[in-house]
Amino acid sequence: MLALVDRYYASIGRYLSRLLGDVQLVEDLTQETFLNAYVALPRLQPDSHLSAWLFQIATNRARKHLRRQRLVRWLTLDALSGHTTSLEDQVARRDQVSRAPAQLPDEQRICLLLQSWGGLSAAEIAQAVGKSEAAVRMTLVRARRRFRTLYEDTPDEV
Repeated sequence: MLALVDRYYASIGRYLSRLLGDVQLVEDLTQETFLNAYVALPRLQPDSHLSAWLFQIATNRARKHLRRQRLVRWLTLDALSGHTTSLEDQVARRDQVSRAPAQLPDEQRICLLLQSWGGLSAAEIAQAVGKSEAAVRMTLVRARRRFRTLYEDTPDEV
């Protein structure tokens, strides 16, 4: 189990960080993920993809937390208009753009982050979120399209 933690702890933490944004919460949920994995490890099927299984546990922990707390962090990019040249404005804009995934619906955000930050394939994401691979591929298409729309709505100059 220690080898499992050493290998995947950082990537699970980064994924949860992108998904939730709260450092303390991320630390707690990352630890809970590995605690749940430890308890469930004897039931893991031999043909299961280990990283997808861990991301599934992390996703379920995050969903449970969001449902319980009814926390949804939405950021609007509407406040960013016109040309800005000060360093403070540039940093603020980059921060806003990096938070664009928070504007996506949960399923799209989860799939997109699992692919881009978790490095999972569509098949692995399908296993992690409990959907078919075709459904995941369509979700990723929609997530990228929505993300692009959100990004294009921001000012061009940084």
